[in-house]
Amino acid sequence: MSNTFLGMPSLPVFGHGNLHATEPFPKAAHRELGNAQLRANLGHATHTIRDKRAKVVAELADWEELRDAGSAIKDATMANLPALLGQFEANFTARGGTVHWARDAQEANQLVTELIRATGETEVVKVKSMATQEIGLNEYLEGQGIAAFETDLAELIVQLDRDKPSHILVPAIHKNRSQIREIFLREMEDVDPALSNEPARLAEAARRHLRRKFLSAKVAVSGANFGLADTGTLAVVESEGNGRMCLTLPETLITVMGIEKLLPRWEDLEVFMQLLPRSSTGERMNPYTSLWT
Repeated sequence: MSNTFLGMPSLPVFGHGNLHATEPFPKAAHRELGNAQLRANLGHATHTIRDKRAKVVAELADWEELRDAGSAIKDATMANLPALLGQFEANFTARGGTVHWARDAQEANQLVTELIRATGETEVVKVKSMATQEIGLNEYLEGQGIAAFETDLAELIVQLDRDKPSHILVPAIHKNRSQIREIFLREMEDVDPALSNEPARLAEAARRHLRRKFLSAKVAVSGANFGLADTGTLAVVESEGNGRMCLTLPETLITVMGIEKLLPRWEDLEVFMQLLPRSSTGERMNPYTSLWT
């Protein structure tokens, strides 16, 4: 295993870090309670997602046992984390990958930048990644003259509107489809001026917008849902197909993975692939899971 000391995370300090608010929550909440459109957007979206989750969770008689199993796997991983990280690095390296260790956000951003610069490229496509959001990778790359294009639909909406994600799973949950239409008309090149707010038409506009990037990008940046120590495998779970495009088409793939994503064995996916899709967006089994080594 690498001799790099990873350190221990410090407690967040108000006002610092890419995901921290710039004003106290009570003040922002008091103001936004008067935003009728925002309240309607969030109420509709959260109600829909919770109902969908409740229905698919109810299909499993052993749901609570699965949750306990997942918790036990995570506890066992943390109890043996140094050895498992070493095992993952050894197996991933043996399969042709390269592992870089970062102490903090600054070092992670610098490493990613150096890897991109080594390819000679100045543009990258990205798979939705909360890790890169937390470390402010997009903003850092922009400061280094590198453009990062989000390919997840919700992340794309937020990026085009120069906004920040408001939800860990549904980044654009605070936007309704009419607002999204206005963003696309304002920010997308060559968008049909007659674009409607129908979800299918909005998704088509996003696909057309991203297609050129998918076909021309030489470098992709992703997060990871799981890292499997015994096989040196990374897994990305996604539902739009953009993940597969980013993971397979570019010549260089850079994955930013927190050490908490590690699992000891391939078989552990049997538990987590039943838990994750249902408990995130209410899917029975997400068909788009990309595994690579």
